[in-house]
Amino acid sequence: MVFSPRQTNMALFVQMHENGFSVAEIRRLQQCYYTACGMFNGRYRKTGRPFMCHSVGVASSVAQFSRDIDMVLAGLFHAAYDSGQFPDGRNGKTSPAHREWLSGKIGAKAEAIAARYLGFDFETGVPERLLSEGFHDDDRDLLMIALAHEIDDLADGGLALAPKYGDSIVSRVTSCTELARQIGQHDLADCLAVHGKRHEDLAWLQELQPERLRGFKIVPGIRAYYRLRRAAARGKDARLF
Repeated sequence: MVFSPRQTNMALFVQMHENGFSVAEIRRLQQCYYTACGMFNGRYRKTGRPFMCHSVGVASSVAQFSRDIDMVLAGLFHAAYDSGQFPDGRNGKTSPAHREWLSGKIGAKAEAIAARYLGFDFETGVPERLLSEGFHDDDRDLLMIALAHEIDDLADGGLALAPKYGDSIVSRVTSCTELARQIGQHDLADCLAVHGKRHEDLAWLQELQPERLRGFKIVPGIRAYYRLRRAAARGKDARLF
């Protein structure tokens, strides 16, 4: 049975336990999950899927093919500096203050990978180019996360409802599969190939495509926001981040 990424925190915890992660490592991810909820709260992808499901999905894909907890955390926060909202109310950007704050939450190693991932281009045509021209050995960890991200996008069916790559999806999947093999991730490569084939059977999802596709975020009401701030200031159980 082909692997499909988990979409909730609890399912991810169980998956990690079954894959040999220690309880201490899972507890660490659990605490970081709360931080991710604060950063991506109210944000949805173009398909309407909650962004947290996608973040968990990428982390789940990484956890399926890697036993490095920092890589799993980097997968969970892969979009922190692109789509995440920080406690100062600002979105994204790797400012020194943002980096220091996130490093304190998820650890220096995981944060450094997430920060580097912001500048890692994997858009249309890039996998094909990397396969043809090669990639820097120092970017193997970023490539691993990008390929895990690809699995979550394909398994979810989101690339059928909200296509990003047009006709190039075929060459993209082929290139991603070969790149996975080049970094020694043969099981990941097989998974990509299966989901790529399945993608062809999901063309009917385009019939559900809305006239206008765009990511969106539900902004909390200002009154609710200040109630949370007051509750947090009084030491009550109200979590902002």
